[in-house]
Amino acid sequence: MNFRVACLLLSATITPAFAQAGPSESEQRQACMGDAMRLCSAYVPDRAQIRDCMAAQLDRLSPQCRAVFDASAQAQRSSSARSH
Repeated sequence: MNFRVACLLLSATITPAFAQAGPSESEQRQACMGDAMRLCSAYVPDRAQIRDCMAAQLDRLSPQCRAVFDASAQAQRSSSARSH
């Protein structure tokens, strides 16, 4: 698969996982693209599987990408707490 196509698919995959208030799409892509390709490229183009693959390997993510996942989880917890 062409690297550019893979990058587009992965950016479309990562972004919805962090849709709550958090890092911008560009920051997400920059932080996590390498990890997505390294750890989960077998799941391209299935967005849900890539997201699940990365979430299942949090301990193997780079510090930058882990921070993006952590920020998303924190935003989701805050949103959930406010709605109850």
